[in-house]
Amino acid sequence: MGIAVGPLVGGLLGHLSWRGPFFGVSGLMVIAAVATIVLVPPTPRPPRATSLAEPLAALRHRGLLITGLTALLYNFGFFTLLAFTPFPLDLGALQIGGIFFGWGALLAITSVWVAPRLQRRFGTLRPITWALLTFATILAVMAVCTDQKVVLAVGVVLAGAALGINNTLITETVMKAAPVERGVASAAYSFVRFAGGAVAPWLAGYLGEQVSVHLPFWVGAVSVLAAAVLITAGRKALAHVEASGPPVATVAEAEELTAADS
Repeated sequence: MGIAVGPLVGGLLGHLSWRGPFFGVSGLMVIAAVATIVLVPPTPRPPRATSLAEPLAALRHRGLLITGLTALLYNFGFFTLLAFTPFPLDLGALQIGGIFFGWGALLAITSVWVAPRLQRRFGTLRPITWALLTFATILAVMAVCTDQKVVLAVGVVLAGAALGINNTLITETVMKAAPVERGVASAAYSFVRFAGGAVAPWLAGYLGEQVSVHLPFWVGAVSVLAAAVLITAGRKALAHVEASGPPVATVAEAEELTAADS
């Protein structure tokens, strides 16, 4: 809901003054900090400290590495959509906010209602692949029709549906991908995937300005397509994600790690 309402509020505030969104965000962060202090109960200290090397070591598990690399490639398309699309759209702050409100609304709806239903019927990995292929197709259409603002706007909104499904299911996948603590798995996954988030905005801007306004969307489409191919090729390493519990091999690995710690 925050992702959906944020662009709309930002657009409204930006329509009044370019300073408005920054003041609005800072005010919301103060509210969030106070709410966290007052309302969130204290959490117990973890039984042991996690070293900085553990998330990197966790990447030796093939399932976690495949999931992280899939997310890296997918984030290339994701951040290209977010960071670059407003430039060829060339609309006012309120209009951009409205378009990304539609994107965020579909993302929220599919995350909560559509993704779990697809998972119950088709498992986890197939809907992820379908969502990635859908997103890649949308980016390819936007690459062809970059000079048509209506196509770009519709593409942004529809991309929210694919991204919502993918975000929900790939987050669950990474938590089951390796026999490590959830915090360690999340840190390892985030370290890999945000490499794509770091490079994509800069590369999209450079390619769009120096080469062609169509090229960033093509690069994003190819990257997301590669993500779909990668997670499909690695389905054997992630087969245990489809099961309700960990496979025998994963349990054995966990027992070996526990014995080694002891």
